[in-house]
Amino acid sequence: MTATVTIPQGQTYRAMSGWSVLSQDADGALHVLRAAADGATTDLPVTGLPPGAQPTGTYVTGGSVRRLAVTYTLDGTASTGLVDLADGTFRTYATNVGTGPSLTFNDRWLVVNRKSVRVDSAPGTEPAAVSFPVNPLAVVGDHILSGRPEFSSGDADLALTAVSLGTRRAILDYANGAHLATPDGGLLTTAGKSSGDRHVYRVLPAEGDDFSVEPVFTVPPSRAKVDGLMLAGGELLMFGEANGNAAAYVVPLDAAGKPTGPQVRRSPYLATSPCLGGDAACPQLEALGDGRFAFLSTGTDGENVHVAGLDTVTYSTEPTGDSGGRLGTGSGRYVLYNGGSAGVQKVTDSPRGTDSETALSRTRTAAAIWGQRLWTPGGTQGSVVAYDLKAKRNVSTVNTGAPCAPSELQAVNTWLYWTCGSAGPAGVHDRATGRNITVPAGPVRLADGYLLRENRTTHELQLTDFHTGTPTTRTVAVLPTADQNTGGNSGRWTVDRFGGNIAYLTGEGKVALVTAGVPTSPLAVTEAQTDPQPVPTIANPW
Repeated sequence: MTATVTIPQGQTYRAMSGWSVLSQDADGALHVLRAAADGATTDLPVTGLPPGAQPTGTYVTGGSVRRLAVTYTLDGTASTGLVDLADGTFRTYATNVGTGPSLTFNDRWLVVNRKSVRVDSAPGTEPAAVSFPVNPLAVVGDHILSGRPEFSSGDADLALTAVSLGTRRAILDYANGAHLATPDGGLLTTAGKSSGDRHVYRVLPAEGDDFSVEPVFTVPPSRAKVDGLMLAGGELLMFGEANGNAAAYVVPLDAAGKPTGPQVRRSPYLATSPCLGGDAACPQLEALGDGRFAFLSTGTDGENVHVAGLDTVTYSTEPTGDSGGRLGTGSGRYVLYNGGSAGVQKVTDSPRGTDSETALSRTRTAAAIWGQRLWTPGGTQGSVVAYDLKAKRNVSTVNTGAPCAPSELQAVNTWLYWTCGSAGPAGVHDRATGRNITVPAGPVRLADGYLLRENRTTHELQLTDFHTGTPTTRTVAVLPTADQNTGGNSGRWTVDRFGGNIAYLTGEGKVALVTAGVPTSPLAVTEAQTDPQPVPTIANPW
């Protein structure tokens, strides 16, 4: 059903509620316009505004089809009241409301800023102070519904709460989306923990002091651009921007690499950009295998290595004192940073429960981290030395069989990858058996028993399986010819170094998962962190 209201000449539209239109004439007087049964428009002048009152242009609709809020100034003071759209009468309820007051109301209550007054109270009744946690969204029954904080310190802050007579209770979790007070005295609001489980809920007053909360519409999952990929320990982490905020989102996978659960956010919203302008190797991300990931950001103070992923609130930061650098490998609490300045190389340490620090600064060489060991070239051709980052000393030396001082090293479990340059030769040394295995050279990523590399000419993603000692290479995917981003590993594609599979971006920006088909090594301890006490006790065990 529709109705047409004609705005009389000399009047201007201001607001609408239900079947009523509020207009203003050239003298500043307000009118209520309605469509009559014969198609004409009835014009009801608004009465009750104090002489000399000047509407400020703030006209607010709320949880009522009968009333509309108007703010006006008189002698330099701003006041707010309600127009009864049925008879055109206006009543002032609150004075000294300031510029742009917060207004919510229904047919029982008017809430102005943080004061409330009954609509049917005696004239001259002063509004009473009312306390609610964050932003007022609507008045439903005898309650103020509050939510949508500007800043959230945890999931509990995202609840939709109801406040009545100084008490409050949560009636809907994760209600941090859009909202709209409805003319029937209710509220429509979006809520849901993840983009795959969001709905529009209708909140209405119920008997006694209760509410009815019913989903009325399922919000289609939003599609955010994936700017970076990570795989670690059977989890897919996707880095990207959704609703204007960048964060990492995780999807659990089974042993074959298939999703087994919903996508949830696994980091704070990150305001700092992990990319340098025009950086073709961006974003720079490194999954650490313990549920966390490292990323590099650039600010006015240079580059910082951050570690996040334990929750949606916290992350650690360690300044590098340099710029134009690159993240190397990382594992657990340790992350390798190669500075943009000649020779700069650092290892950051991010133990749980404390902020990060720099564990080691050294002259840059080929280097790799696995667990608490840093692997670097030794003093003789082909040798590689393991430095224990906790003990702060060299603990072993192995001969990789390389005919050079390696220009690049990678370490995963008992495997050490080396190369003599982009053209090779290259190989993998198995510390468990002492075998030296020749593998293809080029930009590669070492995983548990195999290598993954991208042929930038044919766009083939090639897997070299060497776990038996005899390398075999096969193509597992063909990447898009047009790059969505050219970050290579962690940008266009990624591999799970901790005994897992492969993921890459398709031409449509979707994430494809590929089963590697290579046996996973047995479980092994890489690093441990325990409480700083002499022995465990019954009261404080490990």
